[in-house]
Amino acid sequence: MQNEPRQVIYTRPPSTPKLKNDWLTIVVKLLLIGSIFFCNFFSGVGNYNSLFAYVIDATYGYTFTQAAGMSVMQLMSMFESGAMAVAFKVVSPLITSLIVFLFYILYAKFFAYLVFNQSRVLELSFDIRKFRICLDCSVVLLALLMGVSRYIFYCYPLASNIGEAIVDPLIAIIALAAFFFAYTRGMEKKYYPILLNVMLIPAIILVVVV
Repeated sequence: MQNEPRQVIYTRPPSTPKLKNDWLTIVVKLLLIGSIFFCNFFSGVGNYNSLFAYVIDATYGYTFTQAAGMSVMQLMSMFESGAMAVAFKVVSPLITSLIVFLFYILYAKFFAYLVFNQSRVLELSFDIRKFRICLDCSVVLLALLMGVSRYIFYCYPLASNIGEAIVDPLIAIIALAAFFFAYTRGMEKKYYPILLNVMLIPAIILVVVV
C-alpha cells in the first residue's frame, strides 16, 4: 500500500504589530515633526543667505542673471521680498521636514520589523507602543540636538566644515544610546547583546543619513 501524500499547510508568519495611536503617541509624533522642522529651519535660513550672496556676487552674478534674463537689481529685490524670504526660510524647511518624517516612518517600520522577528525567535513579548515611543523620543532628542548644532554652525559658519562631520555622527550615537537604555528597562541583561546586534543595521543607516 502506497503512503498517502501528506498535506502541507503553509501558514504565513505573523506580521509586525501595527501601532494604535492614543493621546501619548500623537503628542510624541507632533513633537517629532516639530523637532525635525527645528532641525531644518536654520538650513533653510542658510540656503536663503547663500542664494542672496550668490546673486550679489560680482563673479557669479552675471552668469546667473543672464540665464534668468534679469538684472542684478531685479534679482536682489526679488530675494529681499517677504514672499521669497518666507519660501526659503519657512516653506522649504517645512517641505524638507515632511519628507524626512515620511522616510522616518519607513525607517521605524523596518527597525520594528527586525526587533519583532528577533523577539519571536526568543519567545519574548513585543510591545509596539513601547518600541515606537522609545524610538520616537530618541529621534526627537536627535533632531533637537542637531537643531542646536545647526544654530551654532549658522552663527560660526567656519566651524561647520569640520564640525558637522564630527558632531552629527556623535549625536546619532547619543540618540541610539538613549533608545537602547529606554527600551531595555525591565529587560533581562542577557538579551542586551542580542538587541545590540539587531540595532546594528538601523544604527549604520542613521549614522550615514545624518
